[in-house]
Amino acid sequence: MKPFFVVLLLLAAGAMAQEDLHTAIDDGDIATAKKIVKSGELEEIYCGKLPAASAVAIYDKIFKKMPDESFEQCPSQFSYGYGAKVCANPKALNACSEVIGYLLTDANAGNSNAFNALKKVGKVALANKAFKKPLKEKVDTTMWVPCKKKGKAWKECIEACESYAEEIGDEERLASCKKKPAEYKETTITISKPSPIFNKLKTGIMEGYWNAPMTSAIKFSELMQQFAKPLSIPDTSIINLKYVVRWAQKHKADSTALPGGQLFRFCTSWESKVDQILDTLQFETRCPVFETFVDERDGKTYKVKEIDGKNWFVQNLNYAMEEGSICYDKDDENCNAYGRLYTQAAAKAACPDNTHLATDEEWKMLEILAGGASGAATKLRSNGSDDYAFTALFGGYANRNGISTTLGEGAYFWTEKADGDKRGTARSMFSTDAEVSSISVDIGFYLSVRCIKD
Repeated sequence: MKPFFVVLLLLAAGAMAQEDLHTAIDDGDIATAKKIVKSGELEEIYCGKLPAASAVAIYDKIFKKMPDESFEQCPSQFSYGYGAKVCANPKALNACSEVIGYLLTDANAGNSNAFNALKKVGKVALANKAFKKPLKEKVDTTMWVPCKKKGKAWKECIEACESYAEEIGDEERLASCKKKPAEYKETTITISKPSPIFNKLKTGIMEGYWNAPMTSAIKFSELMQQFAKPLSIPDTSIINLKYVVRWAQKHKADSTALPGGQLFRFCTSWESKVDQILDTLQFETRCPVFETFVDERDGKTYKVKEIDGKNWFVQNLNYAMEEGSICYDKDDENCNAYGRLYTQAAAKAACPDNTHLATDEEWKMLEILAGGASGAATKLRSNGSDDYAFTALFGGYANRNGISTTLGEGAYFWTEKADGDKRGTARSMFSTDAEVSSISVDIGFYLSVRCIKD
């Protein structure tokens, strides 16, 4: 019976160590967390909301020894804190690929930290000689296979070659059957595939310029230019001012209108230089004109765009209220990228003097202008055509407890309208959907705010 009790004691010790580790990390007690990890009693890696540097300080040896498992348990901390190290390891191709994918997703959501990390991680990964080699993969296929030169089998193979070539009408094959007979059969071949690291980086960066919030697009352009040579990106595919010139010249030659969403994206990236290109090519169209509004309470400046007679803020409000406002995941960087999130009560009071929270009726008017609620999101969201330079950002939301979700996927905006005693009316749109929805939300949830000048 003794071995059984020993096992029970070991299991109990491991469970207690795991619980103590969770508590230490949630409390930010790095020293205690290090001791627990060093004891070797933990059952699994746990990072919680740890900063990346703290996670590396605690788990450095484990991250090195078990990169795949470490990424699975702590994807954010591992990617930002250990990404460059793992991508320098020639045996960690899978973990490096996961890190790059994670950082590209964050960059597409507008996270500026992701771009800084991608520059470092990408540089290291592309310098890793092991990652440059194409992958060999065995593939089952059906193809012509030369016949073996052996008496009766050779003759049978010629007959089979001629018979099948006639059946499929392949005259060229039929003519070669006697001298170079082959049989059409199932076989296995080895093919070379491009390095997944190189392919993921190239595809992610090229698509990122068009998919990220407009304010982040220029950073993808910078990544294209930084990695153009190792990723074999043609000069004509790099999105820069020369690309804009060729784009405008083509539309001029074809006598077609400049697509608004693409134009706004270029304008956001290079501002007045795009207008100079349009002027040189004698286009009447120009970059959208924005007013600026300075919030005297904290000095922050917002872009304002006249849309159908209403002067909308085309950025989410980022004013810190004493009560009722938070950053997504309580991370200031998210506030800088997406604005703050507010309860409905806070949202009604958050807009600066001489402005107000966009009302339910004003949202309805905007939806009608954009072709109706069922398809308006494609013209209003930052990764759509953004015809009105409204640039809806997918800042997610947080519940009453501050637990945040759907960053980079969903945009939620309060209106002033009540829906009973404990709920209010809001608007939502998603990065992949066409519809702007009117939804009922708990008034204690935290959503984004758009203001309109009085």
